[in-house]
Amino acid sequence: MFKQQRPAKFVFAGLMAASMLAFAPILWAGGDVVHWWVGDAESKALKVIVDEFERGGGKWIDSPQNDSEAAHTSVKSRVIGGNPPAAVLMVVGSASQEWAEGGLLNDVDSVAKAENWDAVLPDGVASASKQNGKYIAAPVFISTVNWRYANLSVLQSAGVDEPMSWGAFMTSLPRIQKAGYVPIAVGGQDWQETLLFDHVALGAGGPQYFRELLDGNMDTIDSDDTTRVFAAMRTLVPYTDAGKAGRGWGDTNNLVITGKAAFFFMGDWAKGGFLQANKTPGQDFSCHISPGSGMVLTAVDGFAFPKTSSSSDQAIQGKLASAMMNKDVQSKAALIKGALPARTDASTEGFDHCSQNALRLLANGSAALHWNVRASGFNGVLKDVVSQFWNSDMSAAQARKILVDGLKQL
Repeated sequence: MFKQQRPAKFVFAGLMAASMLAFAPILWAGGDVVHWWVGDAESKALKVIVDEFERGGGKWIDSPQNDSEAAHTSVKSRVIGGNPPAAVLMVVGSASQEWAEGGLLNDVDSVAKAENWDAVLPDGVASASKQNGKYIAAPVFISTVNWRYANLSVLQSAGVDEPMSWGAFMTSLPRIQKAGYVPIAVGGQDWQETLLFDHVALGAGGPQYFRELLDGNMDTIDSDDTTRVFAAMRTLVPYTDAGKAGRGWGDTNNLVITGKAAFFFMGDWAKGGFLQANKTPGQDFSCHISPGSGMVLTAVDGFAFPKTSSSSDQAIQGKLASAMMNKDVQSKAALIKGALPARTDASTEGFDHCSQNALRLLANGSAALHWNVRASGFNGVLKDVVSQFWNSDMSAAQARKILVDGLKQL
């Protein structure tokens, strides 16, 4: 969301085969929108933005990509080559600010001032969307990243009550496996593996530990707590399936949706898959924040506007930004995607108990910005170390040392 990005390298929306959206090309340069919202629910949510933009006289050119890193590499090359797209999806925050610092983005501050974005965005979202006081991104969704999804029929068949603490969660795994199900569905990509690490760190290390890790507190990171977290993650390996290598998040999510697996740790974008399969939250499946933690990890999904000197292209970028920030658009699209609207005045009527739970946690201040929103160096090191550890026989102590050494080199 964390589809993400789902931050510059985070794949927030996942890897799927092809977009459901296809639009006829137009003649002016730089008019396409680059994104990786290609899952079913994501595509339908994006279509809400497309329709609003085209109602205002715009013409959308869809440029879907398979993942965020490939998309961002392509866009940077296009900007340097003088053929930028009109907009690009990214996690708003350090990634968009780094792009702006590098001279790769236009600002849309004139639109933001005219529409008074400052008054309708939470302070943290507004500041993440700016560089040097000017808006360089249009925030669309607040994504909540650390959900644990459960197939309630699988739990019932295994004779397991839904675990609401880390200890109860661990106790449930062998019972689910004995009943013939995959206890934990996890995919074979570094960002998926690191999302699993988030839950372990929150469950086995606790919210305060994880907050300090995210803040880069080296005393905390280079502590026995980190060794214990890696060791706890290692104990989960026997409860995953052999088919996880290289598997995308959508196919992994489908294991839980179809009743082959019990649990899946993923962001709020995964909920769309359950809804599209006509599964009812609270009846067929549940979604809860990391067991026992009470902390919600957040990221902001939005669009940034690559650098162009063309006044006509800049005008199109402004129209895109306005359509993306329409409060009714954000409400309708968030409901489809399973996220929360970025605007505080957007309606959340009709949002299910998963989203309402996230809203309550956010209102109570039990939240932290996900690593995906942090500086790209930090999240790159974290993902690399976690993935190396998960896919090898590396010891927990070794993983701690490599993590510490990598962060010290930033």
